[in-house]
Amino acid sequence: MSKINDTTVVKQQYATANNLNTRISIHDKYSTNKMGFGNWIVSNYEIEKGDKVLELGCGNGDMWKNRESLIGCCSKIVLSDFSEGMLMAAKENTGNFDHMEYRVIDIQEIPYADETFSRFKTDMGF
Repeated sequence: MSKINDTTVVKQQYATANNLNTRISIHDKYSTNKMGFGNWIVSNYEIEKGDKVLELGCGNGDMWKNRESLIGCCSKIVLSDFSEGMLMAAKENTGNFDHMEYRVIDIQEIPYADETFSRFKTDMGF
């Protein structure tokens, strides 16, 4: 049986940001997409002023690093991950903003009611 979906293994793998940081650095070094994954994702978002954003599985928060204008555009941002270690790294990477929260959330048990966050479209078809 594959261990890729074994919660215990995944939690151990990503207890801290170290393994994710290694993966990101390998992609940065060897990827043919010089734009970078986080930059590419953000370039496809259509976040409007006042939007409320929930990111599930934010990892080390790298996607939000040095994006103060995007963060400032939102009225509320919740960066979440199932790993407290990842959230600590995310907080270090993004900083403190009054309207930003860091929450341990299991994607299979999202503790928010429908319509709590804005729906926005992307250029990626979803």
